[in-house]
Amino acid sequence: MGDTERLRVGFFALVLLVFAYLVVLIVRPFLTALLVAVLLAVLLAPAHRRLAPRVGERVAAVTLVGLAAGVTAAVGAVLVVAAPTGLGDLSATLDGVSVSAASERRVERLLGVEIPLASIVESVPRRVAELLVGDLTGLVSATTDVFLGAVLFLFVLYYLLVDGDRLVDWVGARLPFEDATTDALREDTHRTIWAVLKGHVFVAVVQGAVAGVGLLAVGLPNVLFWSVVMMVLELFPVVGVAGVLGPAALWLGFQDRLLAAAFLVGYGATAVAVVDDYLRARVVDRESSLHSATVLVGVFGGVYAFGAVGLFYGPVALGLFATLARLFDERYVDG
Repeated sequence: MGDTERLRVGFFALVLLVFAYLVVLIVRPFLTALLVAVLLAVLLAPAHRRLAPRVGERVAAVTLVGLAAGVTAAVGAVLVVAAPTGLGDLSATLDGVSVSAASERRVERLLGVEIPLASIVESVPRRVAELLVGDLTGLVSATTDVFLGAVLFLFVLYYLLVDGDRLVDWVGARLPFEDATTDALREDTHRTIWAVLKGHVFVAVVQGAVAGVGLLAVGLPNVLFWSVVMMVLELFPVVGVAGVLGPAALWLGFQDRLLAAAFLVGYGATAVAVVDDYLRARVVDRESSLHSATVLVGVFGGVYAFGAVGLFYGPVALGLFATLARLFDERYVDG
């Protein structure tokens, strides 16, 4: 290659890098919406393939996007109805929480030190209000970002369902890999994403629902809202449903409802734990190639790197790194 050709190639690479940087700047504000659209497109792709031969690709895509938007809106409406409807209701709810003198004495005997539980509980409404009340300008800006992100999400999801396979083929054709390596990477990517969706999201939803039955049995309010919170917390392997069941049992104890508190603790340690162990053995260990430590690091690291969507993409990224390392070893080291 002559000097002129090297200069031409170097200039072309520089222009490509400049435009790649511009693309990153354009995409970065809506990265979460795009990543969620990709994840949901993978989830809906099998349904689209079955429906497309009957009604056409575009009609099938519009139908599935509308269904996804409708389900999301319905879930959001249910949560809004089930959750405290404002700071006033939330403060009223928290103000109604009282700690009896017997509970304070019981905690003092258990820990050996005096803890002002009543004053701590009384300060909760004020601290919650300070946390939730923010700058109005920031709220308007966040609302605008959410609206634009939602519109972009719907359009990208539609086009991923219609042209997703062609996009994957286009990307695969431009990867500097052999065909066998590209096919193996594509299969492992698909399997890893589905392992995260089925093996962890499914388990989190079921276990959160089962734990919600325990809250309902002891008569706690806003069971539906807290069940959804437990589903989200279950995506964090270290926290899990104990992040709600534990404080709920303590609250029952502070209200001198010791039998209900004991039942909730026993229910979490038996029924909820058995469901978790059974489902993980049947779904995660059988269908997922991801080690539990990989999932743990991926979840927490993914949240720091990508925000909430990192719950899913963190384990996927670590799983794909392991796949790339294995393929490199098979194709280039062992060979």
